[in-house]
Amino acid sequence: MADANSSQKLVTRWDVPKEDLPSQVLTAAAGGRLFLLPDKTIDGVGIYRDDVAGLVKTLRHNGVDIDFASAREDRRYLSEYGAAGEVVGVIALAVVGNYTGDLIKSIARTAWQRARSAIGTGSSREEVESATVTVRIAEIVRSDQETVIRGLEVTSPVVDIESLLRGAISDRRPTDLPPGSSDTTGSEGVPE
Repeated sequence: MADANSSQKLVTRWDVPKEDLPSQVLTAAAGGRLFLLPDKTIDGVGIYRDDVAGLVKTLRHNGVDIDFASAREDRRYLSEYGAAGEVVGVIALAVVGNYTGDLIKSIARTAWQRARSAIGTGSSREEVESATVTVRIAEIVRSDQETVIRGLEVTSPVVDIESLLRGAISDRRPTDLPPGSSDTTGSEGVPE
């Protein structure tokens, strides 16, 4: 258990099965676009928390190339009430292609906006930056032979998300972050 003065910083692998990703994400052209993944999918309908309804629009206004992973007709919003514990917000994203510096900055901006929407728009910059969020990222890399999905989960105060993500990407080791799962092997990663 962490005390109130310590910051929780954790970077781990996130096992994301291919079947949990909307087809729009799996077939998107590689590039710097982010997709906001639903919290869950029921009968092909993406279920999002209602506090992210305006998130995509706000992020686009701030220069982030992001879209919902589920089409408008295939998504619903769910209201949830109650305390979230130590983590203020959880957000799941998909990246088609490899990480770039701009993409990492966009992920950090997305985490900032998610925390702001979770704690309230009247909160100060310091309150938002000190809020702990969990960002789950599914990186989809395609070649002629296969599609590889690598999942990464970062839990940290918002202010540290960008540096932790940069560190995790630059310091990938097969034992820390397996190469991912191909479309034929499920979620097992085998170090090369």
